[in-house]
Amino acid sequence: MNSQKFKATAENADNIITLFTTELKNWVKNGDLEITIRPYKAKRSHEQNKRLWAIYGELADKAWVNGRRYSAETWHEYCKGYFLGFELKAMPDGSELKTPISTTRLNVAEMTEYQNNIQSWAANEFKISWSM
Repeated sequence: MNSQKFKATAENADNIITLFTTELKNWVKNGDLEITIRPYKAKRSHEQNKRLWAIYGELADKAWVNGRRYSAETWHEYCKGYFLGFELKAMPDGSELKTPISTTRLNVAEMTEYQNNIQSWAANEFKISWSM
């Protein structure tokens, strides 16, 4: 069986119950299943992604570090590491590669907090005033 995901709401709960009661026996024919139920967290929105890149663009235009400006892409990589942290990925030669944690893991609330943290930091660090 391929992985199945369902978003349960008050409106579709009865349909999901019906689906489970009719299909569960078929699903377990090929082996035991793991069923996880957790609160739904919406992924970040297109508007949030657009706003995030506008923030990086402002940093690229207005932030000077040691007499130099950096691209929006560079600020993206820097801010991920600074605010979200890093993970180590094992490489085939036995070495480890340190990479910033991806923003794609953030839900709507976490993305809002991430953006607010960047703006607050940039206002203090570079005296950038934000209109967004």
